[in-house]
Amino acid sequence: MNYRHAFHAGNFADVHKHVVLLELLEHLHKKSSPFYVLDTHAGRGSYDLRSEAALRSGEWRQGIGRLRAIESLPSNLRAFLALNADAHEYHGSPYLIAAMLRENDRATFVEQHPEEAAALRNTLGKRRHVSVLAEDGYAALKAHLPPKENRGLVLIDPPYESATEFADVARALHTAHERWSNGIYCAWYPLKPGGAEERLHRMLVGTGIKKTLLCEFSIRPVDSPLGLNGSGLIIINPPWQLDEQLRTILPQLNSMLAPERNGNVRIEWLTPE
Repeated sequence: MNYRHAFHAGNFADVHKHVVLLELLEHLHKKSSPFYVLDTHAGRGSYDLRSEAALRSGEWRQGIGRLRAIESLPSNLRAFLALNADAHEYHGSPYLIAAMLRENDRATFVEQHPEEAAALRNTLGKRRHVSVLAEDGYAALKAHLPPKENRGLVLIDPPYESATEFADVARALHTAHERWSNGIYCAWYPLKPGGAEERLHRMLVGTGIKKTLLCEFSIRPVDSPLGLNGSGLIIINPPWQLDEQLRTILPQLNSMLAPERNGNVRIEWLTPE
């Protein structure tokens, strides 16, 4: 694969995904017992917004760029920006997860591209209870679940370059849930013309997995021909009242990142408990 996230780092989809990720990690902090995080498609962890790739796409300007230009933000968005304080960088999920780990918490970051995995090791440095593996992310679900902590989060965030990726994500969630039914799972997917996400929803309903929350965030109508119109998250076993919290947070964020008001936020239960 030729995919590199540097072209898209810090765009509206990243901001949506990472704001929700921090909410999930905050919920895990509410109990003192250790938790485990598995990030199956980790990337390099930090992206230079002055790089050729970032400047060529310019996507970050409609994401983290817009957020940084707003003076008065809700506390949760201020916390997100505090972890992205350097105006020339955007920090991805491994950086945010590592920053939220407590002394006895643990994380495994999996990145199939050897160069990206090496860059991630440099980004994170040497940390206790943190490992970076240059392996296949889907295979890692079998290798690392269930964790000894029996509490935690799995983030699945593939590039969707393969025509089978939506089906791969559905199968991965089904397999992982069978191995570890009480873990929190968060899987990202793009919203583009064609309705591929609806097939993903049907496949997930067909697995019989309960307590699955749908969280979609668009900045344009989903049938717009412009390309990436929105960002979706499937959250299995979401913490109590997360849906209500997101119904407050995400419309505020949407008004900041889609000031033309052409976007939408959709939060609903795909399957109830």
